[in-house]
Amino acid sequence: MHEDREAIHKAPLFSGLFTEELDGLLSHARTRQIKAHEVIFAEGDKAEAFYFIAMGAVRLYRLSARGDEKVIEILMAGSTFGEAVMFLGGRYPVYAAALSETRLVEIPISDFTRTLKANGGMALRMLAGISMRLHQLINDVQSLTLETAGQRVAAYLLEQSPPDAQSADVHMIVHKNVIASRLGVKAETFSRVLATLRDLGLITVSGNDIHIVDRPGLERWRAAVGT
Repeated sequence: MHEDREAIHKAPLFSGLFTEELDGLLSHARTRQIKAHEVIFAEGDKAEAFYFIAMGAVRLYRLSARGDEKVIEILMAGSTFGEAVMFLGGRYPVYAAALSETRLVEIPISDFTRTLKANGGMALRMLAGISMRLHQLINDVQSLTLETAGQRVAAYLLEQSPPDAQSADVHMIVHKNVIASRLGVKAETFSRVLATLRDLGLITVSGNDIHIVDRPGLERWRAAVGT
């Protein structure tokens, strides 16, 4: 737990807290090792904790009546999830499963909310962090509804690379089907867009590794063309 505290403090939810406040909030937290593809919680489970990803990756998803999976979000190390239920109470609205070997910090909701109720200033600072997260989710929804499939794929690649870089390497830690589901496109469409970008000389592809040859060019393509 001690080695994860610095990373936890950088997460938007906790970044506004003083060190002693964070220590108090984590006093009853515990570390969990999760195997790849292991379900952390299911939709409808009673919400008793929320989580910080210290290592690995997690996908949040829902299942249709036919059992088809729709990925809601892919979360990497440094992210929190399940925290909204802390304020709403009740049950988890989605499934959560590890995409790889993952280490989580599990934070009990009951202890956490009790501490927040006793410290209004701390609660307000944490609310600011949640607001930042909500703003990002709104941007994601806008992208899914207003942008073409090509623009979504290009945006995903750009998000994985430094904004001031001329070129960059992107390693897809999760299967392309998972990424495609998150972007709201079919797997074959995702592959077709990558092929188009490769043919244009904007990227090269080798397995799960993508090299962005011309990041400014990719930005221009996303803004002006898409597919």
